[in-house]
Amino acid sequence: MLDAVSSGLDAVSGALGGAAPGGASAPAPMTFTQGERLGGNTDASPGFQSPNELRPRDAGAPIEFIHMGYAHPDTSFNFNHASLKDDVNLEVTPGATTHGIMFRAALEREALLLSCFMTATQSVMADLEKTKGGLGEMVSMGADLLGAGGGTAAPKAADVNPFGEAVKTAITPPNAATSGYKPVHKCGTDLHQARSNYRAFLEKLLAPPSNDPTGGMLSKLPMMPGIPTGVKDVFNFITGLAMKPMDVYQGFYVRLAKELEPVIEKSVRAYTVKAILAQDSPIFYLWYPKPLSPPAPEEAPGPGTGIGFLDDAKKKFDEVKNKVEGVADDVMDFLSAGTPPEPPPGASYLDQAMQIAPAPLVPGAPPAPPKEVSALILSGFKAALGLNSFPGFIEKIITEVTVMNNEFLREVYLKLMERPAVEPIQEAAMYRAARARLLDKLVALVMEQIGFLQRAKEFAINVQGKSVSPGAALLEEGKDTLNDEVLRHMNVALELTMGELVDKLEGARQQAVAANAIAMEVYLGMFPWLMALNFRNTFFPVWDLVMDNTFGKIDGPLGDAVKSAKSTMADIKKKVDDGRETAMRLKKIKDRATNQGLQLGSGGQNLTGFKDDWESDLPPDQAPAKPTVVAFFPFSARLVDGAAEKITLSIYNEVKGNHKFAGAAPPT
Repeated sequence: MLDAVSSGLDAVSGALGGAAPGGASAPAPMTFTQGERLGGNTDASPGFQSPNELRPRDAGAPIEFIHMGYAHPDTSFNFNHASLKDDVNLEVTPGATTHGIMFRAALEREALLLSCFMTATQSVMADLEKTKGGLGEMVSMGADLLGAGGGTAAPKAADVNPFGEAVKTAITPPNAATSGYKPVHKCGTDLHQARSNYRAFLEKLLAPPSNDPTGGMLSKLPMMPGIPTGVKDVFNFITGLAMKPMDVYQGFYVRLAKELEPVIEKSVRAYTVKAILAQDSPIFYLWYPKPLSPPAPEEAPGPGTGIGFLDDAKKKFDEVKNKVEGVADDVMDFLSAGTPPEPPPGASYLDQAMQIAPAPLVPGAPPAPPKEVSALILSGFKAALGLNSFPGFIEKIITEVTVMNNEFLREVYLKLMERPAVEPIQEAAMYRAARARLLDKLVALVMEQIGFLQRAKEFAINVQGKSVSPGAALLEEGKDTLNDEVLRHMNVALELTMGELVDKLEGARQQAVAANAIAMEVYLGMFPWLMALNFRNTFFPVWDLVMDNTFGKIDGPLGDAVKSAKSTMADIKKKVDDGRETAMRLKKIKDRATNQGLQLGSGGQNLTGFKDDWESDLPPDQAPAKPTVVAFFPFSARLVDGAAEKITLSIYNEVKGNHKFAGAAPPT
């Protein structure tokens, strides 16, 4: 596992309003699209008079709401209202106008989503930069000697700062007790400018820098003569991955972010439009189970977050959970905790947010292949390593680890939406869920690939006059002992993987709850990042185990090269688990798994002792706070009350010149 502790960089302010890609002086071009009509008529304007009416009527001024780069027409009559709360079920009466606070809430959720996208990209880049000391400097000197130096410097994690700061600057004016049309319209435009600048920057990350110290070196590595092509491909992959593991991580993360972020935004925008048209509430907390009624005014506030809707939802969740538990077990399976009787309101939109659709058909061209997640990850590997193809067994490992992780994360996200957002995410419960769903699958994958390489004739090679095969070097104790070893190591790897997943989710949850901003968009903005992170943290242990028990057991030059590559990777991975504050419980589970293993027998896995280790974890109310996760979190205290001012003629005239709908592209 690679550097299991990630820390966000300080959000140092760059150019306010969002720096252009790579520090250029001009902002990236913005494209607007015509959105759905939220109210009013196309001919609605002050003083409009129908042919059959003698009395003039005022249908309101045509305004627009800018959201996710879409311009949605509306009427000024829908905007203003008295103060409302966005965290309770309003039970709005027909004809009531609430668009002012609904626009504010939608922009706030958009800002949260963008902030998490940008934080994720910066964190991945920072992880890569941390590995460039030591080994990176040594490789850089070699690159200079080979003539691979020079060129344009690679983008830096700090380059993301202006984009995140621009989001925070844009959303500050609308987070007010009274919303005005001018700041709301400007915020929508400014958020889209920050998005456009960030997306242009993301495109730059797809191309490796011309002065990459390891770019071009892999092809110059000495190769042993007489090695078959299949084995040479494996050797190139092993060596390249050892030299550039975090380059690979960034490579497939950027591809996931580029494809998934617009899909997530599309789903969020569609849900927002539906909610505005239906005047759904709670206005800010759309995704979560809806309370039956607002808290009674005379009700004394109990212990909780102080966010009425979330505290009410937590009470209902606790009631269901108590019925489901049935036994006195403090450590539950995260995915088996109390499920509500019906799906949350946002369930269908969540499913849409996690689907990468195939590219649109082009007339006269063959159908484009779907942009599946596993294909994007494979593309990231190939681009970072400079390889055109991999042997089939490598692609199989990458694909199967991808599928396992994606299925698990989808379940986790549905559970995050089903449960009250104030409920802490416990590491032990997440690990228990992963162990029940992933451990056996990962062990089976490792054993299958070891068995395959044991039998594969194309990997039998002649080195120094002696025929060797990776399978011939299996442990002498046999398959059962090897299975025990694999199970033991994968158990520890899975525990560490789930620990980092919970660090990210729970850290962001704590930030959001403290700011009255625990919208589902916080988690959705982290989804491409967590997908890449979970893959990274499970793929590398699987790969190490397969290599350890096949090519790593071979004597001679090839075996030495594999051992050297593994040693290089081990140097990069030595910081695994640094800084984990639950060290006492973590050390117990790791020691037990490493020294004793999971005892296997006819009755299945004997987990005696492991349960006690997990239940020795600190209670939720005593657990230390998680570190800051979202470096660009846009709020310190989001307001839940809000009125919207009437749009006067002077205000309308100030904004009218900046309207986008007329020049926006029609929707596709």
